[in-house]
Formats: sequence, C-alpha cells, structure tokens
Amino acid sequence: MFFNKIKNKFIKNDKSILDDWANTKTVEGFMSVIEILPNPDVVLKNAGKRLSVLRTLTNHYQVGTCIDSRKSGTLSNKWELRENNCNKAHFGFYDEIFKTLDIYKLTEDILDTPLYGYNPIEISYEKDGSYLYPVKLTSKPQEWFHFNSDGEFFFKDKNMGGKRPIDFENGLKFLLPRHKATFQNPYGQAILSRCFWNVAFINGGMEFLVKFAEHFGMPWIFGRYQRQLSEPEQKDFLYKLMQMAQNAIGIIPDDSRVEIVPTGSTGSSDIHLALVNKCEANIAKSILGQTLSTESGQSGSYALGTAHMGVREDIVNADMRLIEKTVNHFIKIINAINFNDDEVPEFAFVEDEDLGIQKAERDIKVSSLGVEFSEEYILKTYGYQKGDIKIVPKQTNLSGINFSDAEDEDNSAHKAPESKDFFSAENLEKQITPALNPIIEFFEKNKNAEEALEKLAEVYPDLNTEELEEMLTKVIFISELKGRLDIQEHRKRMDERFKDGN
Repeated sequence: MFFNKIKNKFIKNDKSILDDWANTKTVEGFMSVIEILPNPDVVLKNAGKRLSVLRTLTNHYQVGTCIDSRKSGTLSNKWELRENNCNKAHFGFYDEIFKTLDIYKLTEDILDTPLYGYNPIEISYEKDGSYLYPVKLTSKPQEWFHFNSDGEFFFKDKNMGGKRPIDFENGLKFLLPRHKATFQNPYGQAILSRCFWNVAFINGGMEFLVKFAEHFGMPWIFGRYQRQLSEPEQKDFLYKLMQMAQNAIGIIPDDSRVEIVPTGSTGSSDIHLALVNKCEANIAKSILGQTLSTESGQSGSYALGTAHMGVREDIVNADMRLIEKTVNHFIKIINAINFNDDEVPEFAFVEDEDLGIQKAERDIKVSSLGVEFSEEYILKTYGYQKGDIKIVPKQTNLSGINFSDAEDEDNSAHKAPESKDFFSAENLEKQITPALNPIIEFFEKNKNAEEALEKLAEVYPDLNTEELEEMLTKVIFISELKGRLDIQEHRKRMDERFKDGN
C-alpha cells in the first residue's frame, strides 16, 4: 500500500522517473556521436585483429578438439518439447515445426555463442494459409552486425547506410544468444580470444621443434679418407656420400677424429616442448574448464580426470541453459506471429535415464551412512518441483547404535548400548588406517565432496574411479561417526560436571 502511494506520487509529479538517467547520451565526457561501438575485446584490440581471426583458430588441432568435446557434452543430451498448459491443437503446430527443422544444427549454432561472444541467427519463414512457418534458422557472420554505444543492435545494410536496426528482444526475425554480455560489452565474452596467444605460441614452439628434429634428430655420417687423396677425389667421395644420404654427412682424414660436443640444445628443446604443453593446457582450461579430459599429463590418471570432469559438467549445464533460453525465445516468436496465446510449449533437456539411476543409487548408498541431503539438492538433481517432496528426518542406526539421541539425551529408549565402547575414540583411531588420515583431516576442514574426491585422486593416483568412490565413502562414514561420538563424549563430560556441582 505504501509503495503504491509513493509510486503514484512520483509518477504524477515527476515523470522523469520513467526514463533512464544513466546512459551514453547523458554521462559527462562520453562522445554520444559514436554510432558504432567497437568490440571491446582486449586481446583482439591489442593484437590489432578482428573477430574473423577467431574463426581461423577453430582449425587448430587443440582448439578444434576441445570445441568438439565441449559441444558433444551438450549435444549428446536428449531434449523434449513439453506441452505444459499450451492449447492442444496449437501444440501440434509447434510439434510439426520441431520435427521439420534441423534442431540439432540450431543447437550446434547456439553453442558457437561462447566461442565468439554472440551469434546472430536469422529466421526464414514461408506462408501457408493464415500461418507463417519458420523453415530455416541460419547463423550469420558476426562481422555483418554491430552494436552502438547504447547497446542497440544493427545489421550493416548497405541500402540503409550500414545501420539497419534489429530488435533482438521483441523482434520476429533474429535470435541473438550472447555469452556474458554486459552494458559495457554488449558483444559478450569470446572464449576463443583467450586462446589466441596460446595458439600463436604453440605454432612458434612447434616450428622450432620441427627444425630441431631435422637438425639433431638424424645421425651424422662421416667418411674417412687417406691424406694423399687429391681434392677432386675428396669432392667425389663427398658426392657419393650425398647420394647415400641427403644431409648430415661429412668427410675427414682417416687419421683424424670427430667428437660430438653437447651444446645444450636438448635443454632448449625441452623448454619449447614445455611451452607447447602449457599452451595446450591453457586452451583446454579456457574451453573446457579443465585439462584432463583431453590429456592425462605426466602424472595424471583416469581417476583424477574423472574428478576434474565435475568442472566441465558445470560448463555443459550452462551451455544447455543457453540453448533452452534461446529456443524458448524462438517458440515465443512463433506464438507471437501465429497465435498470441498466454501459454506456450517449453523446450528442455532431459537427463539420461541411466545417469539418473546411477545418481539415485549413489545417493542411496551415501544416505545409508547417515548423510542427509538438502531439499535444494534433491530438487536440482532429480528435477522435482517445489512442493512435490517433503523432507522427513529419519533415525540412522549402525550396529544397534542410534546416533539421533545425540540431540535427545533424555530419551532412554534410544540410548546407545554397551557395545558403544567398541566405537570409543581410542578404538576408533585403530579402525582408521594411516593412509586415510590426510584425507580425513582434509575432509573435516572442507565438506565439499568434489574437492575431497580430487584430493583422493592426487594422493592415490593409481586408484580407479570405483576405488576412489569407495574410499571417499569410508572417509565420509568415519568422519560422520567420529563427529557424532565427539558430541556424545562432550555431552557426557558436561553431564558429569553438572552432577558434581561444577
């Protein structure tokens, strides 16, 4: 009520509240005459390059491999068109469109967005009776478009002075997915620009390594001749050796000696090889968020790579959200042209059934050890809606011991039996193998399961994924058990102190 009074007062007396005050036309010191905002990408600006140069990077072996890996992580997921509360007759219209269009190609084009920052996609229509059908969606070169200083989008149309405005938010002709776009940078962040210098350094390092291999990788052939051999005969001798081998040859008198003196060239090659490896790792981190899904490295392992895949999963999820947002905007455009309904279908990815079963089985095992999952985790992991589930506290028993009475010491029916001495602090320490101590200490300080699994992979690089998960389960169990026993022991001491009157 108070807000309504304030709103009415301001709107009646000061209509300037309806306008944006902070913009390029009003800020002091900004040239409002700028009609084309240059792409503020720092790497491209410092290198004196245009966005088109990023397209050439996709042909590089490391960049191309990482892009394929990132895209496949999303494209391998199944999607569905959910009817929701859409008009059933109209839903058949949408369903037919999605069966006709190449949705795989559309999603693949949308996945180019993080690579270049933005990706204009033009929609082509055909008229059929009273309906307009989208028949093709085509990704267009980014260089054909530009933003102005106010964030407005334009096509460089030569028939309109190079600036044909495009309303990508409310218009019907273009989709414009963007990656981390801001007011200062409406073009978005281009991941490939982070790879530019790494590719340049790799090419330079590889060129050196090829020359090094040509120069030092072949054996030298030395021919010996007697000193009384004339110079023409020496040249003829050298010529015959050249016919045997193209290079790395020489001749010396038979009473001479040749020594190979180390020049440190091997160390030089190691430096360039390390540079190449580092740049390849940087490219993988920029595109995938980690390195071990493309290469294991000198000390890596499959288990450590599996632990690192959690980072890449977050990127895949972000890419799926970008696709869902863009395609659902496309659905709204179809609706605006043909129906103008209040409810429209929804495009969404669905989790692979086998993967969902694996997660459920994993969570059941962890839950049996006394771990409780939050409502937020269950909603996010299994796709429930708020209100679908209710978290009911449960008592977890182990060998007849009920740890829930740590919260209720007065409930004598649930007090731990005498067998609790088996789990005393002293006996518990005997149950913990020395090999688990560093992991348990780490886990007690940091409750993040993914970081704990990564720590396990670093300490035990030779273990496979199943063994790591089993060890992590033991760590969770022992840490949980130790913590509950510590609470019970502390409360027991406090009770004894109160009984003594202290």
